[in-house]
Amino acid sequence: MKITSPHFVDDGSEFVFDKTITTEQELLDFLKPDSILFKADNSHQILVSVKEPEEVLEIFKQNLKLIYAAGGVVINELNQILLIKRNSFWDLPKGKREPEEQLRFTAIREVEEETGVKVETASEQSITTYHCYCLRGEYCIKETHWFEMNVTIGEQMLTPQTDEGIETVIWVETADLPLYKEEMYPMIWSILESYHF
Repeated sequence: MKITSPHFVDDGSEFVFDKTITTEQELLDFLKPDSILFKADNSHQILVSVKEPEEVLEIFKQNLKLIYAAGGVVINELNQILLIKRNSFWDLPKGKREPEEQLRFTAIREVEEETGVKVETASEQSITTYHCYCLRGEYCIKETHWFEMNVTIGEQMLTPQTDEGIETVIWVETADLPLYKEEMYPMIWSILESYHF
């Protein structure tokens, strides 16, 4: 298994992390709180390239707190995409699953709570993403399921859920999405690309 990272700054000096991990113990060391995995800030990614991704993902899940979440790629009748702005980044609406809640219902509930829209239809299938982060001293891996959803604008008002840090909710023409890419997490952009926008 090879784990690589693009350039990022650590203690004022820029460097590239490039390491080949060959044993499960080396991977477990990589998941420790003081490892490079948790040092990179939000503007950087770490790429994990493996031959058996399910096996490695299982190790991540067993050694980090696993959090389930779901969200939506929301499209209206004008073929516009719903974006939210949270913590100065353009994002898609999503949130954590409640106990015993089906992920599709989590996605619908979170989209409606965070944006004020009423979801009419949601796909049965989803795209799944994973990312690792540290929250209040706890090291987590979040598994997020993304469902395609449809709404009709009609008289609906967009209402950002400000108590969740959402600053703005807007509809964006699909042709204009690249204008928002620079202020968007790479994973969110890849989700939009997966839906061919």
